[in-house]
Amino acid sequence: MLTVGNGWECYAAQSPTSDLAALDGAIADFWEARTDDEVSAASADILATNATIEEVWPRLRAGRTYDRSAPTGRLLLSRTNRDGLEHEYVVLIPDNYDPANRYPVRVYLHGGVSRPKRENGEFWRNEARITRNDAVVVIPSGWSESLWWQDSQIENLSGILHDLKRTYNLDENKVFLLGISDGATGAYYQGFKATTPWAAFLPLNGHPVVLANPATESDGDIHVTNLRNKPLFVINGDEDPLYPTSSVRPFLSLFDAAGVLIDFRAQPNAGHDTSWWEDEAPAMDAFMAEWSRRPLPPRLSWETETTDRYNRAHWLVIDELGAVEGEPNLESHNTIVDPTQLNLGINMLGVMDGGLKLIEIGGDSIASAAGLQSDDNLIGIEGEFNPSVEDLTQALQGFAPGQQIPILVQRGGEELELALVYPEQAAPQSREAFPQSGPSGRVELGQQRNQVTASTRGVTQFTLLLSPDQFDFTQPITVVTNGVTVFDDVVEPDVEALLRWAAIDQDRTAMFGAELSIAVEAQP
Repeated sequence: MLTVGNGWECYAAQSPTSDLAALDGAIADFWEARTDDEVSAASADILATNATIEEVWPRLRAGRTYDRSAPTGRLLLSRTNRDGLEHEYVVLIPDNYDPANRYPVRVYLHGGVSRPKRENGEFWRNEARITRNDAVVVIPSGWSESLWWQDSQIENLSGILHDLKRTYNLDENKVFLLGISDGATGAYYQGFKATTPWAAFLPLNGHPVVLANPATESDGDIHVTNLRNKPLFVINGDEDPLYPTSSVRPFLSLFDAAGVLIDFRAQPNAGHDTSWWEDEAPAMDAFMAEWSRRPLPPRLSWETETTDRYNRAHWLVIDELGAVEGEPNLESHNTIVDPTQLNLGINMLGVMDGGLKLIEIGGDSIASAAGLQSDDNLIGIEGEFNPSVEDLTQALQGFAPGQQIPILVQRGGEELELALVYPEQAAPQSREAFPQSGPSGRVELGQQRNQVTASTRGVTQFTLLLSPDQFDFTQPITVVTNGVTVFDDVVEPDVEALLRWAAIDQDRTAMFGAELSIAVEAQP
């Protein structure tokens, strides 16, 4: 009997095709294919043999035969997106590379991504520090026309991995994404929008708030619960002038409350630099040694605002969005509680000779409690006269409960000495973490043997990609959605589906023998 975890290998000799040689040749062509047309031709040749899925599966799963003479060392390569945009990248292949072994992969995203395009592979400042003899290292390029948080880089990074898999024996379940500064924000972005190929994310000196700013031109909406699927290893410096730990912690607290696994390592004396690298490198190595991707995870959570992209996580594809009567109200986890945010109450100000014009003072605020009124002139801060906006901003940096900032105000020709006082028991401020452009849909999946339980919000249809490594195809598969049994039957394997997803994923460890479309039904 076919058992879960054995695939169809045990069936491979039961009903041999009349032309095994043709099948083997077509599968070899399939793995060598580099274009959509070549994939289609090889797939057609496989189907033309009339081979059963029991015959195709073990041969396809065996993957490519890798060449021992593949180039090693530092290589500068490039690939081109479907729209014609070319991306260079550097790959560091161990000198002792042995194609008999599967190699972990570390992908490093550099900082300063909004700058002009860099040439000649000068993407990472210290390659010697990240070069390894036990892993393949990849250094992609990003620039102002292809930011780390745009769809072009989702296509680029996926394409790089696919290109390298054609030449080198990579471990599909040990592919890690690391990033510095803007690259760290890019690592967060991949976790939010394209989780499937990655084992874990290591954002270093970055900040997810960048993805909340419309000015950064991030593609798509950000859904916090998508980070549940993979662990995070996060480093930030307390003295970082761009992304201090104090500003990052509220987001990490939000992620933690949403069920995201985080190893956060604050650096007390570090700025926006990597002075901590040598101290933390062993911990990063240990983290990546410990974690491997589960290619067919028994639990998944995925949310999307669109179904033409960003709508897949592993064996789940969200096909159609829309409300369904009786669906559960899945918590969005998009409200951030930020103790560093205070209701200062200086809502509008202007620059004038001798200081600042306080055009609008909000009620129930620190400014109103200090006695400030709209149309006051702020002429002194902490003993310094003629303050600028920068002076006010600097004075407010580090403003904490119990502290006072003495100010001098001119009102109706009279000078008043006042003080901004941060209350000892200031209530944390709540706000939306990431703006949403419109409705989205989410699916929460749980799988135990041949039963799948799904909770959905805003989704009317989704597809389950079924693997014999996860399900027993000789027995009925049951799907319960929002408490309603929507499917309970044996699923017929499908060679075309197997080939289609093998071409999309280029992944020997996650291959799918059938697609099961599920329509979400209203609760009775």
